[in-house]
Amino acid sequence: MKKRPLWLLCGMLCIVSLLSCGNNKKADTDGKITLTIASAMVTEDPEGGLEQALADEYMRLNPNVTIKFISTPAPEISKRMVTLAASNDLPDMFFVPNDFMPQLYTMDIVADLEGLLGKEWLDGYNQNLLRDAKINGKMMTIPWYASPYAVIYRLDWFQELGLAIPETWDQFIEVAKKMTRDTNGDNRTDKWAFSMVGTRNNSGEQRFVLISKSFGADEIYQGAGGKWVSDISTPAFKNGLRLFTELYTKHGVVPPGPVEVDYAGSMTLFTTEQTGMILSGPHSLGFITKQNPSLDGKLGSFVIPRDKEHISISGIGGYTITKTSQHQDVAADYMKFITNRQNAIDFGRKTGRMPTRTDAASDPFFSSPLFSGFLEAMDYCVEMETFPAYPALLDAIGEAYSTILAGSETLDSAYSKLTTKTTRILEENN
Repeated sequence: MKKRPLWLLCGMLCIVSLLSCGNNKKADTDGKITLTIASAMVTEDPEGGLEQALADEYMRLNPNVTIKFISTPAPEISKRMVTLAASNDLPDMFFVPNDFMPQLYTMDIVADLEGLLGKEWLDGYNQNLLRDAKINGKMMTIPWYASPYAVIYRLDWFQELGLAIPETWDQFIEVAKKMTRDTNGDNRTDKWAFSMVGTRNNSGEQRFVLISKSFGADEIYQGAGGKWVSDISTPAFKNGLRLFTELYTKHGVVPPGPVEVDYAGSMTLFTTEQTGMILSGPHSLGFITKQNPSLDGKLGSFVIPRDKEHISISGIGGYTITKTSQHQDVAADYMKFITNRQNAIDFGRKTGRMPTRTDAASDPFFSSPLFSGFLEAMDYCVEMETFPAYPALLDAIGEAYSTILAGSETLDSAYSKLTTKTTRILEENN
């Protein structure tokens, strides 16, 4: 065997060592690991304290690991991660807003999450939620919780009035008429059925399209050949628009002035007990009882009623692991830890955010009247399309329903303007 000179072997070792340091700036030399996580949850209450407690427990169980949170509000995550990616300074993990996933896919900075977690672990997720964590078949985020939309309702009002959970929109209207009433005998309505978000903004528009989807009308989707197509010009969409606006204009089951009511206003109407139903996610439950503790034990949930089908969105929240992370296995293990059965149940109980794994979601707490509608809604979650002009399309929809609610347009005139705008938007993007 040929013998290499000692100086050559030493030189080779030095080069290897230098290369290793250059390609692994976060590598640890003392066996200790620092896991950096850009978190939107640490800015929220009570989620922030709960997330820190989970991290503290993980560090106790794994003394060689230090978890360092980088507090980043959700609206700022996307822009900040793009900046950090450009400077090759990404954290090990970061929170992924749903609307960031398409851009995240094109950036190609996400590790092989499925490979890191393994098939056995992946099989434990609600598969509808796991589907929503992917873009073009690639997993973009590890779902920590879900906030599917459903109807939160006053369980005590339903019991008092002998009402059944409505399956269809026709049944919803009948229930709503009975909930809308004069309770103090002054011949004026002081209780209404539904807290409508009637403002022309994203919050109102996203809620409306869930209703139009329940009529079998998709506001946007990709058809044959990849062209963008819309069902806005179909009778199904118009029927959804009619149902939504007539809750106020015809049936009077919505408080006055709905075009001025944003999400916060709709919550105020509900927490001050002026309304008995509201369309929202389970994360709202904690806020409601915090604002009005007397409502604790008086709430329930049911899936969004259907004309053609029940519908919801998953509202998943979770973390991704970056390709540049030198601690991908530890990051994946940490995600398994915070989403394990007991931790997911505890987090869900305290925040209202639903577990994403079936073993935790099967806990009896989530099949109670309070959560049963949200649990069922996870079976009806649909994927949201990544249409580049989606904000403009939503704004056109918001203009249509808000002008009808304000009385400045009829259903037919507002709908005609909407279909014209939709045609133009499609032409500009096909």
